Amino acid sequence: MVKKKTIVLGISGGIAAVKTPELARLLTQKGFRVECVLTKAARNFVSLKGYTDLFEPDFDARQVLRQRQVEHIALADKADLILIAPATANLLAKLAHGLADDYLTTLVLATKAPVIVCPAMNVNMWRHPAVKENLAKVKQLGYEVINPVSGMLACGYEGLGRLVELEKIVAVVKERLAISGSLRGKKILVTAGPTREPIDAVRFITNNSSGKMGAALAQAAALRGAQVKLLMGQKDFVSAQDLLALVKQHAPNFDIIFHTAAVGDYSPELKSRGKLSSRRPVVLRLETQVKILEQIKKYNPKITVIGFKAEFGLPNKLTVQSGADVTVYNDVSRPDIGFGSDDNEVTLVLPRSVYMNVEKAPKAVVAGQLLDYLCRYYHW
Repeated sequence: MVKKKTIVLGISGGIAAVKTPELARLLTQKGFRVECVLTKAARNFVSLKGYTDLFEPDFDARQVLRQRQVEHIALADKADLILIAPATANLLAKLAHGLADDYLTTLVLATKAPVIVCPAMNVNMWRHPAVKENLAKVKQLGYEVINPVSGMLACGYEGLGRLVELEKIVAVVKERLAISGSLRGKKILVTAGPTREPIDAVRFITNNSSGKMGAALAQAAALRGAQVKLLMGQKDFVSAQDLLALVKQHAPNFDIIFHTAAVGDYSPELKSRGKLSSRRPVVLRLETQVKILEQIKKYNPKITVIGFKAEFGLPNKLTVQSGADVTVYNDVSRPDIGFGSDDNEVTLVLPRSVYMNVEKAPKAVVAGQLLDYLCRYYHW
């Protein structure tokens, strides 16, 4: 017998919460096991049976210590997916900043399951800069967002803010759970972020890479069941030589590498152990550095190498880079998808001039589409 997938349905205190009994029914009808977690505000709109309080009136900390079991942690581990519908502006703010002041927000921080967020609110709230900023942060954390749709709102306004149709939510849930184990058993290495090359003890040359694309890929791969190691610039490595040493160390132990790091092509020839004087001009000679991408298969000939190439305006002909099995191109001349942007738009280039375009979308979405395509192409 196939084990039922468990969906935790998180409900926050917006008027769209009145739709959640029907949503729970539709999910159950599709064969899912549904556990409901409601905020205290949500109790004003719906009376579904579920969890609300982290600490019941008879909570006994000593009993928890004896049993070594915490209810919300057990539920977080059991969840195959967490679906929050509706997500109010208040809940978005909590998710964006990692607050954990009730059962639902604590559960989200404790789970390794995919999280899908379905906002619903007044049209003016949806357009507020603070909500937009929080929404961007939620996406950066790897949570998938199903945007609201236009329509007549409970407050009498008409516009964006209405909870998306329940059937669409159910369809997205089914799709996400279908791919949740697609990379199980794979070991994936991801490099991300910029390198820094020193000029002297306090100055360096670098680039504008944020590492967001690599972080999104690492998150998307983990959600699909892969064992993932993320090497992030300024956290795990500083210079190109630092990263090269890490790749040499780790590549033999991995099946796939996504080399998204923006590695500096040049290193200053002139380097001072102290601080160069700012009272006289300095002439810098930049030396070319070894291409890490071309070294990876020397350390592991069997590893699949996915290279990333940032171009300032895409060339007419796109080819797979030397040392890579696949190259992903993006145009950093565009401010809406350039360095530091929350969105991306890429072209995937495979051998025999096979192209696949991913249209502009949040980097978490782009990462998922890239992985799903590569899973099909390589039969991972």
